[in-house]
Amino acid sequence: MLAAASGSADGWSYFGIAHAFVANMTGNTVLLGISVFQSHGDMLHPFAAIGGYIAGTALGTLISRRVPEGAIWAPPISWALFIEALLLLAAEAAYVAMGYQPSPDASTILLASVALAIGIQSGAIVQLRIPGVVTTYITGTWTTLTNGLTLLAARQPSIRRHESEFERRFALQGIVLGAYFLSAVLTGWAFRHTPALVGGISAFAVLGAAGYGAIRN
Repeated sequence: MLAAASGSADGWSYFGIAHAFVANMTGNTVLLGISVFQSHGDMLHPFAAIGGYIAGTALGTLISRRVPEGAIWAPPISWALFIEALLLLAAEAAYVAMGYQPSPDASTILLASVALAIGIQSGAIVQLRIPGVVTTYITGTWTTLTNGLTLLAARQPSIRRHESEFERRFALQGIVLGAYFLSAVLTGWAFRHTPALVGGISAFAVLGAAGYGAIRN
């Protein structure tokens, strides 16, 4: 659910807000770098997204800093996600109120706000230390999945000894990647058919994850 929120939020921010990402900071760093020597380069939006994400990650880390090591979930994680969901819902309401076409100044504020929300998720979830899985930036998940599958196929002894454990991890990584991709597909569909739903996909996915975690905890 959290990976779906991130994939949808990236699609929303890039195509609907300001042509910058809110979860993919690698992409924003590239956009910021190539804009330096472009005559009409947009440095403001990727910079705002990076700044919002950093602030959100710091906030999410502070909220969830007391999560016990090895915990599957904890109340601070749910609180962080509830805050993220509220920020996303507020951004969605503003986006709809502006007729899905925010002004340049409004788009900067909106972008930074959504990046702040996604940063909170990153800062909170990293406290769980799930090996090889991150819900907001997918390159690392692709890398660890490919690395593990290659070592398993090559019958690496260290992998073969714990094959069932690695298979469970591979399954989780595959689910995260699939959810991220399918949420981006759903966001593309929403842009075309139901623009009012675009920002809500991320918000309700996070809200569902926070609620489920709080109930199970």
